[in-house]
Amino acid sequence: MTDHVLSIPSPPAPPRPRSRVAVVLLSLLVVLLLGASVLTIVLFVGAKEEHGLEVQRLDRTSRSLTDAEGRLAETEQTNDTVTDRIATLEAANAELHKCADPAKESIIAARSDDEEALRPAVRRAAENC
Repeated sequence: MTDHVLSIPSPPAPPRPRSRVAVVLLSLLVVLLLGASVLTIVLFVGAKEEHGLEVQRLDRTSRSLTDAEGRLAETEQTNDTVTDRIATLEAANAELHKCADPAKESIIAARSDDEEALRPAVRRAAENC
């Protein structure tokens, strides 16, 4: 017979007991992640509410701006109307002065008995009136 030595496999090494330090660190990590998740959710909800308020404020501001633009357009239209009316009145005033100024000069010349100034003033008044 041959000397064979049968090798018997050795039983596997028993698992190492988890160290307490690793369990504590993993627990702390889970707590921190949970806290960060809660904080993220709280911040997200708060930001969503603020977003809604800002959207409402933006809508109010947009409506106010639209109203102001409408009033500005009305004011510009009124201003254009007044400017046109002023131009019309200034033109009418210039036409009236063509007649009134020579008439005034003729009255002044007649009161002062100035025959030389009276005749041309009356002639200009007759031409322009």
